[in-house]
Amino acid sequence: MGWREKYASKLISMDEAVRKIKSGDRLAAGIATGVPYKLLDALADYAAGNLEGVEFYFGAGFKPYRMGMPQFNGHLNIKSFFYGPIERAFVAHGSNFPYQPVHLSQTTRDRCVTHRGNVLLMAGTEPDENGLISLGPSPMGGDMLDSYDTAIVQINRRMPFVFGEGTVIPADRVAWMVEAEEDLPILPSAEPSEAEVKIAGHIVDRVPDGACIQLGIGGVASAIGRFLKDKRDLGIHTEMFVNALVELLKCGAANNSRKTINPGKTVLGFSLGSQEMYDFMYRNPDIEARPFAYVNDPRIIAQNDNMVSINGAMQVDLMGQVCAESIGPRQFSGTGGQADFVRGANWSRGGMSFLALPSTLTTKSGEVKSKISAVLPLGSVVTTPRADVQYVVTEYGVADLRNEPLDVRAKRLIAIAHPDFRDRLTYDAKQAGMII
Repeated sequence: MGWREKYASKLISMDEAVRKIKSGDRLAAGIATGVPYKLLDALADYAAGNLEGVEFYFGAGFKPYRMGMPQFNGHLNIKSFFYGPIERAFVAHGSNFPYQPVHLSQTTRDRCVTHRGNVLLMAGTEPDENGLISLGPSPMGGDMLDSYDTAIVQINRRMPFVFGEGTVIPADRVAWMVEAEEDLPILPSAEPSEAEVKIAGHIVDRVPDGACIQLGIGGVASAIGRFLKDKRDLGIHTEMFVNALVELLKCGAANNSRKTINPGKTVLGFSLGSQEMYDFMYRNPDIEARPFAYVNDPRIIAQNDNMVSINGAMQVDLMGQVCAESIGPRQFSGTGGQADFVRGANWSRGGMSFLALPSTLTTKSGEVKSKISAVLPLGSVVTTPRADVQYVVTEYGVADLRNEPLDVRAKRLIAIAHPDFRDRLTYDAKQAGMII
């Protein structure tokens, strides 16, 4: 039997697909463009009167989906390793939506060992002429197929065929397929603020030609992308592939020619951006999407010489502890891959890691607060431990904290805090015994 006949034999309706799920099953899916959104909505429609105690482990949805709503509590119990705006809204409205702290480098192991399930829900392209399916810009990882009893793939003809180990799988490895076309989630580039432009300038000045970069999301990333266009021979090994990186590849500033591992290839874990970005990725032989178990492994990251990791933060204390995921005890985003890339860049020969944040925030009531504080607010999550932090950057400069004692850390962080808060921070540091 050829692959076309096999494909036809595995093709089922949406109604048949959701009926493959039974009460007590443990499901897993991916993140962003790797989420089969129409399949999830069909499962929600089916679950209310038919399923109990189904556990569902996945990342975050960047398109609306229904199964996280409060009425599905007890029917579909979601455990998420990353909160986006949709997940935060579910929690605010009473959904049982517990957050799962896990480094992205460990998500595959978690889904295959610690919280091993029995059904994978994936999104992919229709098979090509060789019977191969691409899991697209945000692959869950074809290697997980060996650990699960059943894999159901939502075939989406709008999904770009993206290459990469663990991204392209034979159609006969999949148990069932359902055809459901839908647009991919779109995330426009953020327009940087004046402070974010200054932050980007401080960072870019230190990035050498030939560096291998990892870039996050937001205004700082957008500004850095623009400034990096003047660099040469940049490489890309990044957890998230964003619009700014596409521009670097198109203008020739990034060509991956000097990468130590995977030379000539842009390597990424997942993608979220514009339709132009997805079109750029379509069958692009110079782009490889790989599972987080590879992309975010600090031991892999460190093999790239001159690795430069650039991530955002929400709060930093005077000891150098970084919170990038919570507002006090309230989960806001996720552990993600920040610590993975901070450590990988620090272990890289010539590598550097930057954690960037504007010096202040303005509350809804109009109060201006410093993002650098003597101690993190009560309940705040430490995303990156102080012993891992190298550079902290605000619009007022760069503080190098690598291996420095507490008094040096405090003084350097105070120097890049907003001027209106420096005296108070100095007083607090002295009261805490950090500065004599």
